[in-house]
Amino acid sequence: QFTNREPWLELGMGEETVNKYLGGIAVSLKNPNMVLDLRIPENALYQREILDTALTNFMTGKMTRDETMEQIEREWEKITNQMGRDSQLQSYRDTLGIQ
Repeated sequence: QFTNREPWLELGMGEETVNKYLGGIAVSLKNPNMVLDLRIPENALYQREILDTALTNFMTGKMTRDETMEQIEREWEKITNQMGRDSQLQSYRDTLGIQ
């Protein structure tokens, strides 16, 4: 999907832009430290709402490290339980191609 330039060119991207864009993605994906976004239902709740808010509070001195970790764990557990732990696990495994 990241080697076929045609769809990007057909959408109006210039050839040089497409090459840089796809090349950048390829370099990122080959990096051993690459971490993909969590690809499960309600991932925005986990990442943008809970994680970002907790880290902002930590970075601004409103929470200690331990309070931050406890809040993230508590809120992530809450979402996971609401969504169904087995369902979330299966969604995650599906994105990794694990059966």
